[in-house]
Amino acid sequence: MVSSIQAGARVLVTGATGYVGAQVADQFLKAGYVVVGTSRTAAKAQGVKNYFDDKYGAGKFEVYETGDLVKDGAFDGAVKDVDAIAHVASPVIFNAADPIKEVIELAVSSTLSLLNSALQYGKNVKSVVVTSSAVSVADGNAAPDHVFTEEDWNDVAFENVLKQKESGQPIHPFIAYIASKNEAERAIWRFKEEKKPSFTISTILPSFVYGAILPPPATVQEVQANTTAKEIVFYYSGENQDPSKDLGINVFVNVTDVALAHVRAIERADKSDGQRYILSSGTFTFQQAADILREAYPERQNIIAKGQPGQETPKNNFDHSKSVRDLGIEYKDFKATVLDTIDSVKQLY
Repeated sequence: MVSSIQAGARVLVTGATGYVGAQVADQFLKAGYVVVGTSRTAAKAQGVKNYFDDKYGAGKFEVYETGDLVKDGAFDGAVKDVDAIAHVASPVIFNAADPIKEVIELAVSSTLSLLNSALQYGKNVKSVVVTSSAVSVADGNAAPDHVFTEEDWNDVAFENVLKQKESGQPIHPFIAYIASKNEAERAIWRFKEEKKPSFTISTILPSFVYGAILPPPATVQEVQANTTAKEIVFYYSGENQDPSKDLGINVFVNVTDVALAHVRAIERADKSDGQRYILSSGTFTFQQAADILREAYPERQNIIAKGQPGQETPKNNFDHSKSVRDLGIEYKDFKATVLDTIDSVKQLY
């Protein structure tokens, strides 16, 4: 029987200043845990700490300064007094000079660094959940009607990166990011098989993440630094006037559902140990986002692009039934997700 953690336990959340990490910290705090959030510098985490101190009271959220994640033992001290770990931090770099080294190898090494620290120094650690991505299952060579499940792997992404390198082409930054997620997750499961740690391990595979930004941004620059939510915001602000944009994988999930999945994976470790979980609410188009925003904010008709209203939703090729069954996730729909995103930033526009 896997021993589960109880409310009041200490949970380490890496990357707690990031878009997903802050929401993961929030859901653990809401559920009654004490959260230790990592940040490269304490100064970078001050805004998040102030927000959580105000919301939950002093002492519930602590900051652990890791310094550069590249250095050996960056997490050694962080894992010492915690009962569970949510490893959310991962490199998202789209302008790397050397994507293999700066994106793929860094994603793998920083994940293994955390797991090895937990193995060596995390005497109280019972469960680890790692944020991966749905792109680590979405093999671009699959048949158009193929429905992706947790049995699928996108090993072809790294093969494509190596081919681009060998042919002297520039390595596509998004392909490098996809490969980093797949290769880091492959490394996690090798670690589990080889090291047989006493703690449970599960992985969370979100599709494109939208929804509220925490803490609510104080400046437009903070919104623009956000990796995915800004895609929706730019239609509200009028910065993007083209709702026909297509990401190729038009599947979304609300950031609060992603965060809750991390909590549930740790609380239900007897079910989640050794498991991957695709998180996907359904499909969307940016045209639908524009339609929703124009309806919700009629006074911004001259700001929000009209595009071609009433676009049909693409077919959904991702099966999320395992996350519903094991983790009890009740997914928020796209309209709620779009409006959540804007509610957190509209004071700035």
